Order: sequence, then C-alpha cells, then structure tokens
Amino acid sequence: MTTVGALALAPQPATAEPIVLPDVLGSVPIDDLLGDTLSCTELTPHAIAIDRAPVRLDLRILLDGVRRAEAKRAVFSMRKAFSPLRITVAPTYRKVSFTGRDADGLTRQAKRLYGGKRPRGTDIVYTMTSKDITAGTGDNVAGLADCIGGVRFANRAFAVGEDFAAGDGLREGTGKTMAHEIGHVFGAHHHYTSPEGLLAADPNLLDLMAPFLDLCSLRFSTVNSLMVQGHAQLYAR
Repeated sequence: MTTVGALALAPQPATAEPIVLPDVLGSVPIDDLLGDTLSCTELTPHAIAIDRAPVRLDLRILLDGVRRAEAKRAVFSMRKAFSPLRITVAPTYRKVSFTGRDADGLTRQAKRLYGGKRPRGTDIVYTMTSKDITAGTGDNVAGLADCIGGVRFANRAFAVGEDFAAGDGLREGTGKTMAHEIGHVFGAHHHYTSPEGLLAADPNLLDLMAPFLDLCSLRFSTVNSLMVQGHAQLYAR
C-alpha cells in the first residue's frame, strides 16, 4: 500500500501526450483493404490518455429526416458521457435527404457529400436518421460506426444512428446511440461492465459501450474512458 501511495503521489507534468501503442499491423497501409479492415478493429488500444487535458470535439450532424430540436436534445444527453472526460461537444448541423435504410449505405452517402472524407474543421461526421436502419445482422441495430478509432483517418471518421421518438420507451435513446457510436470512433470497444452503469445518474445494468441500447447508461467504463480521451487528445485538438 505504501508503494502504491508513493506512485500515485509522484510529480506529474501539467499535460502529457497519450501513450501510443505499436500497431499490430506494422507497415500494412491503411488504404489496403486488409489493412483498412484490421486497423478498424484496434486489436490492441491505439492510444491511452495519461492526463485529463481538455479537448473540443467538432461534430457535424447530418439530419436525415430529423428535426434540429431533436438533435439538440440528443447532444444534451451525449454530453453527460463526454463532459466528465473533459471533451466539449461543439455541434454543427446540416439537413440531408439520404436514400435507403442500410447503415453502411447511409454512411457512404455522407462521405460522398464531402468528397470522401470529413470536411475541414470537423472531427467526426454523424448521420442522425429517422429511418429504421439495417446492417449485416438485420434490422435490430440502432447505430453503426464506420471504424473503431476512425477519428485517426479522415475517410473513416463517420457514424450513423437512429433517432428514437419519445414513445419508443428508450430514455435518451437518441443521445445514447450517438454517444455510443462516437465512442467507437474514438477507439472504445463493447464492454459488459455493470458497477459503473449502476452508479450513473441514469442507473442501468451496463455502461455506455454495452451492445444493448435498452440496458446501457450514459457513462463510459474506466478502460474505455482512457481510450476515448487518448484518441480525442491526439486527433480532435
């Protein structure tokens, strides 16, 4: 216990760069199909924060059949997850009219809108849609991130998620979906932790990165918090 206390009290710099771990893919180029797919699994964490330096997240929200007022309510919700990490969410909005319900298809349309990559001055592009989206597993999907850790790459910093009406019975479902998918883009993986979810302001069985929307809370696990902060500090400043 004495050693632990000594380590915890050791002097620390005011700010410090996140720890960047070696890429298990080595020199595989990101524009190679295999390298692109494997890089977006982040088999090992790419970056881990070692301080709480503040970050501004410039988020472009594409409104596909969603009213701006609803999107603003969702941003209010998602800030509950990001504010404790000292990540300030700064949204801008744009109305769009995309076709189809396929999540990947909606993201492809978002990319085409901006020439294949996020626009200048934007960290992540998020499509909020009124459609009941589908993915490879069927229509039982609320959202989909284009790439785990995608904020690293201008052409992969995209995600999509549904807008849930108040009558759906999912408290803050739209905000939770957006926070969850953007968490993926910042390197977070699915976790099944429970104590931190139970301690959240909105108590639930699991934390934010659980793969079940109706069971998750607006709180990142400790491990995912470090990865989200690390990616944000490196790529969203």
